[in-house]
Amino acid sequence: MPLLRGKSCFLKRFPAILTEIIYILASYLVGSIPTSAIIAKLKGVSDLTKEGSGNLGATNVSRVIGREFGFITLVIDVAKGFIPALLAIKLFPASFFFLSLIIIAPVIGHCYSIFIKFKGGKGVATALGVFLAVSPKAVLIAFLIFVIILFFARYVSLSSIISAFFMPFLIFYTLKNIYLFAASAFIAILIIYKHSPNIKRLLNGTEHKIKK
Repeated sequence: MPLLRGKSCFLKRFPAILTEIIYILASYLVGSIPTSAIIAKLKGVSDLTKEGSGNLGATNVSRVIGREFGFITLVIDVAKGFIPALLAIKLFPASFFFLSLIIIAPVIGHCYSIFIKFKGGKGVATALGVFLAVSPKAVLIAFLIFVIILFFARYVSLSSIISAFFMPFLIFYTLKNIYLFAASAFIAILIIYKHSPNIKRLLNGTEHKIKK
Protein backbone atom coordinates (compact mmCIF):
# COMPACT_ATOMS: atom_id res chain seq x y z
CA MET A 1 0.00 0.00 0.00
CA PRO A 2 2.76 2.59 0.81
CA LEU A 3 4.34 1.70 -2.58
CA LEU A 4 1.07 2.41 -4.37
CA ARG A 5 0.72 5.70 -2.50
CA GLY A 6 4.22 6.69 -3.57
CA LYS A 7 3.48 5.81 -7.18
CA SER A 8 0.22 7.77 -7.07
CA CYS A 9 2.02 10.80 -5.62
CA PHE A 10 4.65 10.63 -8.40
CA LEU A 11 1.96 10.42 -11.09
CA LYS A 12 0.23 13.47 -9.65
CA ARG A 13 3.53 15.36 -9.61
CA PHE A 14 4.64 14.15 -13.04
CA PRO A 15 3.20 17.08 -15.08
CA ALA A 16 4.87 19.58 -12.70
CA ILE A 17 8.18 17.67 -12.83
CA LEU A 18 8.02 17.57 -16.64
CA THR A 19 7.33 21.31 -16.74
CA GLU A 20 10.32 21.96 -14.49
CA ILE A 21 12.63 19.80 -16.65
CA ILE A 22 11.50 21.61 -19.80
CA TYR A 23 12.06 24.96 -18.06
CA ILE A 24 15.59 23.95 -17.03
CA LEU A 25 16.42 22.88 -20.60
CA ALA A 26 14.94 26.10 -21.97
CA SER A 27 17.04 28.12 -19.51
CA TYR A 28 20.15 26.28 -20.70
CA LEU A 29 19.27 27.11 -24.32
CA VAL A 30 18.72 30.78 -23.46
CA GLY A 31 22.10 30.84 -21.73
CA SER A 32 23.64 29.15 -24.78
CA ILE A 33 22.85 32.07 -27.11
CA PRO A 34 26.39 33.05 -28.19
CA THR A 35 26.00 36.82 -27.94
CA SER A 36 29.66 37.71 -28.39
CA ALA A 37 30.11 35.37 -31.38
CA ILE A 38 26.99 36.75 -33.08
CA ILE A 39 28.02 40.39 -32.55
CA ALA A 40 31.57 39.62 -33.71
CA LYS A 41 30.31 38.07 -36.95
CA LEU A 42 27.96 41.00 -37.55
CA LYS A 43 31.01 43.29 -37.23
CA GLY A 44 33.14 41.22 -39.62
CA VAL A 45 35.11 39.15 -37.07
CA SER A 46 34.65 35.54 -38.18
CA ASP A 47 36.17 33.87 -35.10
CA LEU A 48 36.42 35.84 -31.85
CA THR A 49 38.35 32.99 -30.21
CA LYS A 50 41.32 33.92 -32.43
CA GLU A 51 41.22 37.61 -31.54
CA GLY A 52 42.32 39.48 -28.41
CA SER A 53 42.27 37.21 -25.36
CA GLY A 54 40.31 34.57 -27.30
CA ASN A 55 37.45 34.67 -24.79
CA LEU A 56 33.82 34.68 -25.91
CA GLY A 57 32.71 37.44 -23.57
CA ALA A 58 31.96 41.13 -23.24
CA THR A 59 35.50 42.11 -22.21
CA ASN A 60 37.04 40.63 -25.34
CA VAL A 61 34.31 42.13 -27.53
CA SER A 62 35.21 45.54 -26.04
CA ARG A 63 38.88 44.91 -26.72
CA VAL A 64 38.47 43.67 -30.31
CA ILE A 65 35.40 45.48 -31.64
CA GLY A 66 34.71 48.44 -29.36
CA ARG A 67 33.36 49.37 -25.94
CA GLU A 68 29.83 50.05 -27.14
CA PHE A 69 29.56 46.53 -28.54
CA GLY A 70 31.13 45.14 -25.39
CA PHE A 71 28.41 46.91 -23.39
CA ILE A 72 25.67 45.48 -25.63
CA THR A 73 27.17 42.01 -25.16
CA LEU A 74 27.27 42.50 -21.40
CA VAL A 75 23.63 43.60 -21.18
CA ILE A 76 22.38 40.66 -23.27
CA ASP A 77 24.52 38.14 -21.37
CA VAL A 78 23.20 39.47 -18.04
CA ALA A 79 19.63 39.21 -19.38
CA LYS A 80 20.26 35.55 -20.35
CA GLY A 81 20.58 34.77 -16.65
CA PHE A 82 18.21 37.35 -15.17
CA ILE A 83 15.08 36.56 -17.20
CA PRO A 84 14.96 32.75 -16.63
CA ALA A 85 15.72 33.17 -12.91
CA LEU A 86 13.16 35.95 -12.39
CA LEU A 87 10.44 34.00 -14.24
CA ALA A 88 11.23 30.91 -12.16
CA ILE A 89 10.84 32.92 -8.94
CA LYS A 90 7.45 34.20 -10.13
CA LEU A 91 6.18 30.89 -11.53
CA PHE A 92 7.62 28.44 -8.95
CA PRO A 93 8.04 30.47 -5.73
CA ALA A 94 7.92 27.48 -3.35
CA SER A 95 10.60 25.28 -4.94
CA PHE A 96 14.10 26.33 -3.87
CA PHE A 97 15.56 23.08 -5.17
CA PHE A 98 14.14 23.79 -8.64
CA LEU A 99 15.31 27.42 -8.46
CA SER A 100 18.82 26.25 -7.60
CA LEU A 101 18.90 24.21 -10.83
CA ILE A 102 17.46 27.11 -12.82
CA ILE A 103 20.22 29.52 -11.77
CA ILE A 104 22.85 26.97 -12.78
CA ALA A 105 21.36 26.13 -16.21
CA PRO A 106 21.91 29.44 -18.10
CA VAL A 107 25.42 29.82 -16.70
CA ILE A 108 26.35 26.35 -17.97
CA GLY A 109 24.74 27.31 -21.28
CA HIS A 110 26.88 30.43 -21.53
CA CYS A 111 30.07 28.53 -20.67
CA TYR A 112 29.28 25.49 -22.84
CA SER A 113 26.96 26.60 -25.62
CA ILE A 114 25.31 23.90 -27.71
CA PHE A 115 25.22 26.37 -30.61
CA ILE A 116 29.01 26.74 -30.88
CA LYS A 117 30.26 23.19 -30.22
CA PHE A 118 30.06 23.60 -26.42
CA LYS A 119 32.47 26.51 -26.35
CA GLY A 120 31.59 29.70 -24.52
CA GLY A 121 32.50 32.51 -22.18
CA LYS A 122 33.45 32.48 -18.53
CA GLY A 123 29.96 32.86 -17.11
CA VAL A 124 30.45 36.07 -15.13
CA ALA A 125 27.80 38.22 -16.84
CA THR A 126 25.16 35.48 -16.97
CA ALA A 127 25.86 34.60 -13.34
CA LEU A 128 25.44 38.27 -12.49
CA GLY A 129 22.01 38.09 -14.13
CA VAL A 130 20.77 35.11 -12.12
CA PHE A 131 22.10 36.55 -8.87
CA LEU A 132 20.45 39.90 -9.59
CA ALA A 133 17.13 38.07 -9.76
CA VAL A 134 17.80 35.96 -6.67
CA SER A 135 19.52 38.43 -4.32
CA PRO A 136 20.22 42.03 -5.41
CA LYS A 137 21.73 42.71 -1.99
CA ALA A 138 24.37 39.99 -2.47
CA VAL A 139 25.14 41.35 -5.94
CA LEU A 140 25.61 44.86 -4.55
CA ILE A 141 28.18 43.64 -2.01
CA ALA A 142 29.94 41.51 -4.65
CA PHE A 143 29.98 44.49 -7.02
CA LEU A 144 31.67 46.63 -4.36
CA ILE A 145 34.29 43.90 -3.93
CA PHE A 146 34.74 43.81 -7.72
CA VAL A 147 35.19 47.59 -7.96
CA ILE A 148 37.66 47.76 -5.07
CA ILE A 149 39.84 44.96 -6.51
CA LEU A 150 39.63 46.47 -9.99
CA PHE A 151 40.57 49.93 -8.72
CA PHE A 152 43.72 48.73 -6.97
CA ALA A 153 44.80 45.79 -9.16
CA ARG A 154 43.32 46.85 -12.55
CA TYR A 155 42.68 43.22 -13.53
CA VAL A 156 39.11 42.42 -14.63
CA SER A 157 39.85 38.69 -14.33
CA LEU A 158 41.15 38.93 -10.76
CA SER A 159 38.18 41.08 -9.75
CA SER A 160 35.79 38.52 -11.27
CA ILE A 161 37.51 35.57 -9.59
CA ILE A 162 37.48 37.14 -6.12
CA SER A 163 33.86 38.32 -6.47
CA ALA A 164 32.82 34.84 -7.61
CA PHE A 165 34.60 33.29 -4.62
CA PHE A 166 32.63 35.43 -2.17
CA MET A 167 29.24 35.12 -3.88
CA PRO A 168 28.11 31.77 -2.32
CA PHE A 169 28.75 33.17 1.16
CA LEU A 170 26.91 36.39 0.29
CA ILE A 171 23.96 34.38 -1.06
CA PHE A 172 23.82 32.33 2.15
CA TYR A 173 24.18 35.47 4.28
CA THR A 174 21.29 37.22 2.53
CA LEU A 175 18.94 34.26 1.90
CA LYS A 176 19.90 31.57 4.46
CA ASN A 177 19.07 28.81 1.97
CA ILE A 178 21.29 25.76 1.55
CA TYR A 179 20.05 24.91 -1.97
CA LEU A 180 20.87 28.36 -3.32
CA PHE A 181 24.19 28.32 -1.46
CA ALA A 182 25.10 25.01 -3.13
CA ALA A 183 24.03 26.28 -6.57
CA SER A 184 25.99 29.52 -6.18
CA ALA A 185 29.03 27.54 -4.98
CA PHE A 186 28.81 25.41 -8.13
CA ILE A 187 28.64 28.55 -10.27
CA ALA A 188 31.59 30.10 -8.42
CA ILE A 189 33.72 26.99 -8.96
CA LEU A 190 32.75 26.94 -12.66
CA ILE A 191 33.66 30.62 -13.11
CA ILE A 192 37.01 30.19 -11.36
CA TYR A 193 37.71 27.07 -13.44
CA LYS A 194 36.90 28.96 -16.66
CA HIS A 195 39.41 31.60 -15.55
CA SER A 196 42.26 29.04 -15.40
CA PRO A 197 44.16 30.66 -18.33
CA ASN A 198 43.80 34.05 -16.63
CA ILE A 199 45.09 32.65 -13.35
CA LYS A 200 48.17 31.31 -15.16
CA ARG A 201 48.75 34.71 -16.80
CA LEU A 202 48.28 36.47 -13.44
CA LEU A 203 50.91 34.22 -11.89
CA ASN A 204 53.24 34.82 -14.86
CA GLY A 205 52.63 38.57 -14.85
CA THR A 206 51.32 38.55 -18.43
CA GLU A 207 47.62 39.20 -17.79
CA HIS A 208 46.04 42.25 -19.48
CA LYS A 209 45.43 45.25 -17.21
CA ILE A 210 42.81 47.88 -17.88
CA LYS A 211 44.13 51.32 -18.64
CA LYS A 212 43.91 54.07 -16.05
